[in-house]
Amino acid sequence: MPIKIAIGKKGITSDHPLAAKIGVEILEKGGNAFDAAIAVSAALSVVQPHMGGPGGDAFLLGFIGDDVVAYSSAGRSPSGFPVEDFMRFNPLRGPLTVTIPGLVYLWGSIHDEHATLPLEDLLKPAIDLAYKGFYAGWFLGLASSAYEKDLENYKWIQYFKGIRTGVRVVNREMASTLRLIASRGYEEFYYGDLAELLVEELQEQGVNVGLDDFMEHESVKSKPLKLEVDGKVLYELPPSTQGITTLQLISALYELDLYKEPFDSPSRIIEWSKPIKRAYMFRDLYVGDPDHMNIAPQTYVKYSAMETILRDSQTSTTREHTYSDTTFFVVSDGEALVGFIQSLFYPFGSGLIARGFPIQNRAAGFTRREGLPNSPAPKKLPLHTLSILAISNDREKYIIGCVGGDYRPQLHLRVYENIFVYKMPIAKAIEAPRFIYTKFYNTQEVVIEKPLTSPQSSDALKIKNIDYFSTPGHVHVGVLREDRVELVNDPRSEGIALAI
Repeated sequence: MPIKIAIGKKGITSDHPLAAKIGVEILEKGGNAFDAAIAVSAALSVVQPHMGGPGGDAFLLGFIGDDVVAYSSAGRSPSGFPVEDFMRFNPLRGPLTVTIPGLVYLWGSIHDEHATLPLEDLLKPAIDLAYKGFYAGWFLGLASSAYEKDLENYKWIQYFKGIRTGVRVVNREMASTLRLIASRGYEEFYYGDLAELLVEELQEQGVNVGLDDFMEHESVKSKPLKLEVDGKVLYELPPSTQGITTLQLISALYELDLYKEPFDSPSRIIEWSKPIKRAYMFRDLYVGDPDHMNIAPQTYVKYSAMETILRDSQTSTTREHTYSDTTFFVVSDGEALVGFIQSLFYPFGSGLIARGFPIQNRAAGFTRREGLPNSPAPKKLPLHTLSILAISNDREKYIIGCVGGDYRPQLHLRVYENIFVYKMPIAKAIEAPRFIYTKFYNTQEVVIEKPLTSPQSSDALKIKNIDYFSTPGHVHVGVLREDRVELVNDPRSEGIALAI
């Protein structure tokens, strides 16, 4: 059984070994969890440029002692966003899908409020990686090859075409950009000369964006959604994320007595069909930019409450459901336990490049239907697939997060079940075979990892059996106990967990 677990006083679990190493080095130098988070985030931006970076968004959810802290730094569509063109062409890549990047602002927010080391010290390891080069990992090589045809008409081709596993990658333009941020502060990215260069380069690639769009961006200190079940308090990120869907599914686990199903039971897979359909229906109809929502999300974190609003709803939403590339990590300094997630949405985002890094295509997450909280509009937040699950009980704190796109709530649910219902050790809970619904409406589809026992396919539910460790996404978990931290890395990923 493959196990990737680290136990110590402090540590990190990350999607890439180099990023985990850099984070541990920051902790060894006396940095706290937030210092390490900035350094790890920047390093991942370099070594996994297809999964996140300065051109994308980011969120944070964690514990500082018994206090919960959350930040959202999602970017809005530009003020010149052409809704008619977006609806007509239905793009998944390109200039019509660009939203304002939020990651760098989040670095600034948590550095100002929580960090102890200079920003230059925290970004230097990432700058060195970009300037001196690194060897491409398996996932970067796979992504470059897999999406070459999708991205061949964009500026991406000048930077990332031909990267294969083991190839040495140097990106001195990205190093220069990070150096500017390090020396002048995160404000340079949104208000300074760098912001002007970013806007100019995006305009040259067809994005109807202005400097004001960058200057108006900010990260938000959020109030997490909260659910109390089975003697535990669960927290998730609020809209514009899909965090509410995670809580609704975990609520259904208890309200519908699904926790009584045996782990390896075909009936368990079938019984999840309806609650998954209903929770995603609620998300697609009622969740999006909080400024455009007509409900109070906290009111509907329970499955039964959600059902009261869904009884007369229809499912004719046309939002694209997909797996997306994201990178997630957990870091602890022994006192704080922090989950951090960043993404470009699709691998390499829009295909556009600015100052050496890919720009996200998060506007592709808008629905193609008018009149919903997630309908497209200028200066609007698209529904965000990023979210993080935090759990507190009398003895421990847990952070659960993953790569997974639209499937993220199910991945959170599966690992939660394994830990708290099926009483698996943390490493086993992540390693255990999973099933994931990949089509939610009409004829549903579920992928099932071997050796789980599958139900029979039907007109309503299509079954797809796949090899062990082949489900979309991978999950990382951090557990802060009274005397130690435990960090687990999914064997489906190329990352590692390190502790000191």
